[in-house]
Amino acid sequence: MDAERGVRGEVGFIAPVEGLRGVAVLLVMVFHYALVLDARFADPWIAASEAWLAAKVVVRNGMLGVDLFFLITGFLLVLPWLRHAADGGAAPSATAFYRRRVRRILPAYYVHLLILFLVLVPLLRGLEFWRYDPAHLFTNLSAHVFLVHYLSPVTSASVGVNGALWTLSLEAQFYLLLPLLAPAFARAPWRTALALLATALAWRWAAGHGLDALVASLQAQVPTQVSEQTMRHFLQTQLPGYLGHFAAGMLAARAWLQWRDHPPSRAASIAWLALAACAGLLLWSLHAPGGWLLGDLTWALVLAALATILVALVARGVAAARSLLANRPLLFVGRVSYSAYLYHLPVILLWNLYAPAVSGSWVVFPSYVATVLAIAWLSYRYVEVPGMASASASPREAPPRWPEPEAQPRPTGPA
Repeated sequence: MDAERGVRGEVGFIAPVEGLRGVAVLLVMVFHYALVLDARFADPWIAASEAWLAAKVVVRNGMLGVDLFFLITGFLLVLPWLRHAADGGAAPSATAFYRRRVRRILPAYYVHLLILFLVLVPLLRGLEFWRYDPAHLFTNLSAHVFLVHYLSPVTSASVGVNGALWTLSLEAQFYLLLPLLAPAFARAPWRTALALLATALAWRWAAGHGLDALVASLQAQVPTQVSEQTMRHFLQTQLPGYLGHFAAGMLAARAWLQWRDHPPSRAASIAWLALAACAGLLLWSLHAPGGWLLGDLTWALVLAALATILVALVARGVAAARSLLANRPLLFVGRVSYSAYLYHLPVILLWNLYAPAVSGSWVVFPSYVATVLAIAWLSYRYVEVPGMASASASPREAPPRWPEPEAQPRPTGPA
């Protein structure tokens, strides 16, 4: 097989995953909107969500979208290795994999960095911020260029302008590891996944209860006073703490590859949909008041529920899931989700400073969503697509205009 082929070249377009990506970015957008929007807007959407417990639980825990993104990354990126192993071929080229990741991620990211440091910092922090501490800005810029900004508390918040970029640092670290992890996973999937989950459990426990010297050294790096609890949370959310998420996504990918040519019966489809609904209810109950059942380990239950939803709605190939996840609006949002994620938080901060002080208007939230999606479409169309098209084996993608649920036919399964 061509060493330059990515996920689509290996297994085709998996529409429900694209829609699930759209769900993930919408969750994060709604979460940050409710958290960051200035109170002077007295937004009725936020007030309504606060008054209705079910909506409040969803909105206030929208960072579950980040967990979904990590699951989706593990799901998609391991598929070429699994496909090659199923065909009895050699593992995909690590060099080709890194080349595809660079072309897919860096163009839009670097354009965003230019805008962030040259436009957003002056607009949001003032021109004097450049003059006050240029060394701090240069340190941040350098760390962001190499996607290592979340390794230090000094650069982790992206100068207070786009703290959402922390996840890109973790994604980049996982990309570096994947060509080492994926062959082991293809040979021994359950042992490898359990080892990754055990690593995540051990890391989160150690970051929460031990590693005192490391916590103290990190606190010493920050010129302002930062609590020990905050620093421990920073450590817990480093890559080792999320290896279980990537592993769960990889297991779901293996299930998808095994089931893709064996659609479930009607009765089985109903059972899988019921299982997904139960997992959703578990997620809700875990995040409702008093629902953090296992204390610091409750995140493992959250991961299990999210993984169950991914398997039930995507991996098992339930037809009804296509209506839920592969509809045109979600496919559009999913396709531009990367750029939407890059820009959604700075848009809220700009809105707080420069938007007219309209209080109690139902228009603000839909206007915000429309603005973010418009910016995301422009970034996708004129930055992401040319970057992807630079891959010699990747045809140029058309801009997203409410794509059909079946954008590409599913290829035949592995021999």
